[in-house]
Amino acid sequence: MALLRADFYSNYLKRNVMLTAVIPVDKMDGDKRAKGRRGPYRTVYLLHGLFGRDVDWIDKTHVVETAEARDIALIMPSGADGLYLNKPEINEWHGKFISEELIEVTRHLFPLSRKREDTALAGISIGAYTAVINGLLRPDRFGSIIALSGTFMRDRILEAVDSHSPRKRRYYERFFGDLDTVIGSEKDYEALAERFRDNPDLQKPRFYIACGESDNLCQSNRDFAGLLRANGFDVTYWEPEIGGHEWPFWNAWIDCALDWFAPGEMKPTTAGGDYTALTSLREPDKPIPMTGENPDTL
Repeated sequence: MALLRADFYSNYLKRNVMLTAVIPVDKMDGDKRAKGRRGPYRTVYLLHGLFGRDVDWIDKTHVVETAEARDIALIMPSGADGLYLNKPEINEWHGKFISEELIEVTRHLFPLSRKREDTALAGISIGAYTAVINGLLRPDRFGSIIALSGTFMRDRILEAVDSHSPRKRRYYERFFGDLDTVIGSEKDYEALAERFRDNPDLQKPRFYIACGESDNLCQSNRDFAGLLRANGFDVTYWEPEIGGHEWPFWNAWIDCALDWFAPGEMKPTTAGGDYTALTSLREPDKPIPMTGENPDTL
């Protein structure tokens, strides 16, 4: 794998943006360079969590090894607070940066596939929320969405709108803009999912969602998976008994997600052993609800 760092000016963000790209152009087979296809590659755009960096994925997971085994290219932008949302009221277009500018720039720089079925948007925590929002806004671009321990905050925002605490409201407005406009908007994942029910001609992205039972976001992830299924989406949902809101969990489950996106033989990873041993399906007596309200889980 070739690991490259790029620094380019974003017209949408009006600043320079750092990204890390992993491209399988120099894949080795033993002591020799493998002779195989050289693109266009299936691509996963990986978003970090709150106040993270593009290199978090390199430093804290073995995702590069997994991607190499499947000839997948990885694009990891650095997003400061981790939220790539459009805020038209203040002329900020972070969402369009992800779904338009980043896609076009990286496809110009690297031999990436332009097919939606070969393109996935993935994230952890608040980055998973961002991936869901932008993936649902641009299903023509992203055929797959991967959300690990997603911070699905719609009900929490509603609470802040009705709260008498100015501090709480200001905190959320920092990320979401005017809270009175969030519900039913392009920042509302429930509203975005439901529009596919009303527009059957829209192409639906498929979803991979995973959240550990010990994560306090587990119930909201379970509810969101049920909401998606109620609206006709293809959803793969995992809720293992182990794993909290932490990198060891994401390290294991990004492997599983990439295997779902591009199935293939998996060699033992640097984590040791077969990664599939870390996964377990939900018990039959714990069905995922089709509908339900998210609790106060943030």
